[in-house]
Amino acid sequence: MKKLLFIPLLVLTAGFFFQACEKEQNLSDEALLEALSTTELQTVEPAQLPAPVLETVETLFFDTYMENIYHGRGLGYRIELSNETCLYFRENGDMLEFRDPRPRMMNRFGPNGPHGPCFDRVIGFGRPVRPAMLPEAIRQYVNTNYPDAVIRMARANTERYVVLISGPLVLVFDNQGNFLNEVSPLENCNPDRRCRGMNTAQLPETASAYIAENYPEASFRAACGRGERIAVFMVNNGERLILIFDAEGNFLFSRP
Repeated sequence: MKKLLFIPLLVLTAGFFFQACEKEQNLSDEALLEALSTTELQTVEPAQLPAPVLETVETLFFDTYMENIYHGRGLGYRIELSNETCLYFRENGDMLEFRDPRPRMMNRFGPNGPHGPCFDRVIGFGRPVRPAMLPEAIRQYVNTNYPDAVIRMARANTERYVVLISGPLVLVFDNQGNFLNEVSPLENCNPDRRCRGMNTAQLPETASAYIAENYPEASFRAACGRGERIAVFMVNNGERLILIFDAEGNFLFSRP
């Protein structure tokens, strides 16, 4: 009798699964973007993201980090980066990109669009570039000014190149390969959420104690107070480490 009950339950569960998949597949990119930007979603950890999503974030958005990650069953994923950019993915990991050359007030997502104030709706997110395919001027600049560094990855759009080198450091060049500036993963383009720079002495004692106990060999790069959170940029074993604390210095989470 238990076997007979199990079969209909399995069929019912499978039915819900396929309905969820069908729902997401039947939505256009714009409709799915709207659903993911307006629906209440469940908070998830980076380890719960599909491999294609992690790969896209790693290869295109290495100059920032994932601050908040959400999942909507049957819809997909919304990722809020620390620079105010919002990313959207289907359940299978395909990224959605809203491009609209019309004036900001004329699109259905409001003046900032679904991707936030840092996103250029004409240029878009850009594309990954293999280090060997970078302009000679960029490779020469890195070799001259950072002789011990290796170019790890890069992305490009019609206006600029963003390059990650070992250190880790992120360098920005114009489309001709001229150096513009170095950027920190704590930077934000939204004037209402600009980073309030902090040094190690300004960190709450609780945060300093946590760092000393858990990352005694890590080196401090920068810290930022923004809203009710404090972000600390460290380098641990040659790799970037972002530690997030609340305003009192209690540890919340970390990001690579």
